[in-house]
Amino acid sequence: MSWHRLGTVSVTQNSSVVTGVNTAFAANTRIGDAFIGPDGRQYELGNVASDTVISIIPPYLGSTASGASYAIAPIQGYQKGLADQVRDWVNTYGPKMAALGTTGNYEVLPPSKGGTGITDLSAFIQGLLNDVDAPAARATLVAAKSGVNADITELSSLTKPLTLQQGGVAESYIEGLLPVWYSANSIGIDSGAAYVPGAGKALKVPSPIVKTGLAPATNTWYYIYLFDNFGTPDINFSTTPPASPYLGAARTKAGDSSMRFIAALRVGAAGFRPFLCSNGAVIYTEDASSTLALSGGTATTSTSVNCSSFIPPTTQRCILMLYAAPSGGTLIVGYANTIEILSCPAGNRYQAETLCSSVQTINYRNNAAVTVGSSIGVRGYGLER
Repeated sequence: MSWHRLGTVSVTQNSSVVTGVNTAFAANTRIGDAFIGPDGRQYELGNVASDTVISIIPPYLGSTASGASYAIAPIQGYQKGLADQVRDWVNTYGPKMAALGTTGNYEVLPPSKGGTGITDLSAFIQGLLNDVDAPAARATLVAAKSGVNADITELSSLTKPLTLQQGGVAESYIEGLLPVWYSANSIGIDSGAAYVPGAGKALKVPSPIVKTGLAPATNTWYYIYLFDNFGTPDINFSTTPPASPYLGAARTKAGDSSMRFIAALRVGAAGFRPFLCSNGAVIYTEDASSTLALSGGTATTSTSVNCSSFIPPTTQRCILMLYAAPSGGTLIVGYANTIEILSCPAGNRYQAETLCSSVQTINYRNNAAVTVGSSIGVRGYGLER
């Protein structure tokens, strides 16, 4: 390898710094090379700082000079450095390369050579899922596909909702989100989650949602719907009833699948009727006289009683309070003229859960003539949703 003589240098007696002009030191010299200075002596190259600055060992012994000629000889030889690097590479990777053997002869590396032999990835995955001899692999792949693997934190850009088998939620899923009465004009829902068909996902409500300052129309049913308000779960109050159930008891607003039905609430003469939720039912907490569907009924033949002011069209499950006539006969209550399922002896009263018709009617009769009639109150209704 030829010596390096490009450009000129300046040296100072008793200084180890050599500065150059057009010397290109960085690309052409190495620490340990020999520097032959303008004084003809040989020095060891101690450092290559840049293309124009190097340092020598020992400090320059000759007279100070500038614009002088010089030479740098590759004493160690760069071939040796290359050989050292090759030796390190062979020591590190040689055994691994030897183990691969004839793998270069394969376009698809077989399992015997440390590969998978896969030419069709989709077919391979499906085959593994169907392989009864690989339960652990199957469980791992199903978990990853479903999004339940701990390494998967988010699934986005799905073209359709995940099925239950894939780790998705049932399209009828709802948990929590019970309606809460705060005042006659303040209603909310508690925390929970529900699947919203129009959104194609379950919406999580981490904390209660409360609506205040409402001014609903009197003696009207209002329906609460959960929806995705530009990324934030929210509720909507509407007099539009829900459509027929799309799965089980789950419903959406008629004509709008982005609104998931949560509850039906009745507005009385002074605002929303007070209530609480218990055992899957909405229970009125008003004075019993405020929720009488029948007052002083004296009929002795099966007679229809309209309960639609207290039982919404979303349920046929009702909780009744029966008040039999003080004397003279037994109050009998039925689902229809021919189905009588409740009875209350004269002078008694009790609460019972039963069914009403699809248009929220029940039937009653006194089994004997009475002078002071019987009464029926509606204490609550089912929270089917």
